[in-house]
Amino acid sequence: MNKIKVVNDVGDLVIVFTLSNTKMKSELLKTLSEVWMTEDDVKSKFGDEGVEFLRYLEKIKFVESQWSNTPQGPKKVYHNYYTSIQINILIPTEEAGDVIYVASMDDNEIEEYCENIRKMIDEGVQYIAEVQERLKESSAFVRAVIKRSKHLTIKGMKVEKIS
Repeated sequence: MNKIKVVNDVGDLVIVFTLSNTKMKSELLKTLSEVWMTEDDVKSKFGDEGVEFLRYLEKIKFVESQWSNTPQGPKKVYHNYYTSIQINILIPTEEAGDVIYVASMDDNEIEEYCENIRKMIDEGVQYIAEVQERLKESSAFVRAVIKRSKHLTIKGMKVEKIS
């Protein structure tokens, strides 16, 4: 059965741009499209970076998971959930530039922004508008950074840390 990821939000566009921005990510996505894998399988084939990316894919709900009996006992197995991506976005050009810029940023640069945002959350800042104001960046930029984050998420208008 074909499952289509429909992208309607400008922040989700950065996810599409960065799903396969490294060889490891591309290979892991291809493999997850073909077979179900445990975290241990991912670690042995793709290393710790692969496991971290798998957790990110789970955070953005791009993989499905289920429990399976393995020789080591019950383990969670993962598989690519989507077969296609459909993009339905009308975006102002200045926001498009921000999203493309964030998509092209190095992971370390993204982590610096995320660390600043986590500190803000610890100080009591919880709304995207407040984060945007403190970072002096556009809403599209902030949303795109959070969408790329492995440890932050957006719930409504709030930014939250995830473990």
